[in-house]
Amino acid sequence: MRKILLFLGIGVGLLIVANQAKAQSKSPFIYGDVKTISGDTYTGIIKWGSSSAQLQEMFWVETLNGIKSSNDFLKFLSKKEIEELSNNEEGTSWLGLNLGALNIWEDKYSRSNHQFDTRFGDIKSIEPDGKRSAKLTLKNGVILEVKNGGISEDIGSAIVVEDYELGDVKLSWERIESISFKESPADLLPKEGSPIIGKVNAGRKGTFTGLIQWDSDERFSSEIINGEDRNGKREVPLRAIKSITKNRNGVDIVLKSGRELYLTGSNDVNSGNRGVIVHAPQIGYIKIPWRDFFNMEVVEDEKYVMSYNDFPTSKGLTGTVVTIEGDEYQGLLAYDLDEAWEFEILNANDDNVEFQIPFRNIKSIVPKNYNYSMVFLKNGESLLLGGSRDVSEDNDGILVFTSNNGDPVLIKWSKIDEVIFD
Repeated sequence: MRKILLFLGIGVGLLIVANQAKAQSKSPFIYGDVKTISGDTYTGIIKWGSSSAQLQEMFWVETLNGIKSSNDFLKFLSKKEIEELSNNEEGTSWLGLNLGALNIWEDKYSRSNHQFDTRFGDIKSIEPDGKRSAKLTLKNGVILEVKNGGISEDIGSAIVVEDYELGDVKLSWERIESISFKESPADLLPKEGSPIIGKVNAGRKGTFTGLIQWDSDERFSSEIINGEDRNGKREVPLRAIKSITKNRNGVDIVLKSGRELYLTGSNDVNSGNRGVIVHAPQIGYIKIPWRDFFNMEVVEDEKYVMSYNDFPTSKGLTGTVVTIEGDEYQGLLAYDLDEAWEFEILNANDDNVEFQIPFRNIKSIVPKNYNYSMVFLKNGESLLLGGSRDVSEDNDGILVFTSNNGDPVLIKWSKIDEVIFD
């Protein structure tokens, strides 16, 4: 009997180990080598923020934000570099374009500076260039110059490297020579612990599953949900929680053990909550305000985790623009005279729910009126979005390069019936 129990115990133990290994086969954490101007190199998980106590971006799906120094995205490549990139095995559609056509990107075509947003998983390396600017090399070899500004101060920010030998190493922007990103080891976790994966119900706005940031902040199993029940203050670790449901002025919490709590009295669990962020792989970034939040269920499924290798090399936006007169123009696209790669991001809102959607996840866009457009995703979902120039009359229009050598066709937003991406 003891032998049978021992055999069963070993079997259960091996099953647990196998499940743990499966759960850790993909890592969502920003990782790489950071070289300083003094020649030192630190390797580990990279925390994009001023200190480990005030973290900003840590996941590959989070975005680096700034302002494009120029709309001419090939400006910083030499002719030789363009030829080399055009001949490599991955290649890009844009790099085969006649450069003479790029004079269309002169300042007279744009009414304002364009925001630059791309997820860390699409970046190959970053080289600081002064206190508030940087040269970014994307996975496809294209080089962009980005400066500080817009919705954040990512360019110029200090970072923390959780070095594999030295622990946390804080580096100011001025000390960094280069940051080279690479796939993070699957079994590597930061000291904060494992991330939270959840399914969030936002009512009629939809249900979204992915990496979670509760109250726009807490994202790790070791972090705490604060509140009060009828017996006093409570600090509930996220690792113990199975679900959270909004209820009157607080929340009902069900623990993985089956125990239930009703908490009130803090911004973690009432209308002071800054919103629940979901990083859904087939959609993008979704920020759900407390008003639209119904409930969250914690799930354990690595298909909702994106590692560095899950971000493909961009080849350039291609598709067809159909006009209201019925004409069709097919070729390389420069959306809003600016976004030209799949890694670039469409920003828009559904009422107060914020979306940041990489163009590679979009199937088509149909303008509906001056302020809104229907955005159809490749996963079959559709969203009615507004509140930004990407989906409204403020859009500068779309350039379609129908051939490598010809001049592009500029189609004004008011003339567009549908944009269909390949």
